[in-house]
Amino acid sequence: MKNFSKFFVVAVVLLAFLIIPKVGISEESKKTGKDLKIAFVQMEKVTQNYYKWVDLQEKYKNDLQYYQNKINQMQQDFENLKKSGASQEVLTQKQQELQVRVSEYQKAIQDEYTQKTNKILDEVKNKVIEYAKENGYNLVLYEPSVIYADELVDITAQIIEMLKK
Repeated sequence: MKNFSKFFVVAVVLLAFLIIPKVGISEESKKTGKDLKIAFVQMEKVTQNYYKWVDLQEKYKNDLQYYQNKINQMQQDFENLKKSGASQEVLTQKQQELQVRVSEYQKAIQDEYTQKTNKILDEVKNKVIEYAKENGYNLVLYEPSVIYADELVDITAQIIEMLKK
């Protein structure tokens, strides 16, 4: 079934390449296509160089360390409780509390940073769009969809500089 899916996708793509150039493309469209301005941007590189992303990563590490320290302290308290000869009932209750806290901390940090990460990625995307419009680009591609891009169409450095302003 998996091989059939791959075969089907390849067949559709090949068919599209064979049919589309012959159907409905006017001479005017061909002339317009020659004037297209296309660019490529390495979004991962841009994002990693964006000061807000760097700041967020640093804050994430600090928050993660903060929560890890709280978890370590709770685990130490639990171990001390075990050594003090607490009953199995008390130990079970404390262990459950510890597990609940760990889950709450993980969810809290994940929710907070997913939201903040998405906000920064949207900012970067909007800056790329702004740059493209200001510089007359008709199409901007990024790495997952590009097999090859000449340096002449790579606007990564320009986007990084724009984000520094």
